[in-house]
Amino acid sequence: MPKRILVVDDLQYLREVQVMLLNEAGYTATAIGTASEALDRLTEISPDLILLDVSMPGMDGRQFLARLREAPQWKALPVILTTGRLIDDVARDTDCDILAKPFTESALLDYVRRVIGEA
Repeated sequence: MPKRILVVDDLQYLREVQVMLLNEAGYTATAIGTASEALDRLTEISPDLILLDVSMPGMDGRQFLARLREAPQWKALPVILTTGRLIDDVARDTDCDILAKPFTESALLDYVRRVIGEA
């Protein structure tokens, strides 16, 4: 069974590109445009990894991450933060890998494979 990845990003084209690349690599990727919807659908999707944009309207990536870590069943779920900000600013207070935007296909897949392995 392929590993499941949840892509959470408010920019539709970025979600679509990530899903396409991940699916082509053999993962099963699902894209959601808001952090609140992602929280609502976590149990349904049951991801092995979340690719999470830091800067989103409404609930941002940090707020999502805090809510995620409050739930015992999601405490250990791997999260890769994606951001166009300075990595040092994002790295504070998170225990996540951080992938700087814009990123290449190989960078995305390298991070994913390092965190959860091959599809």
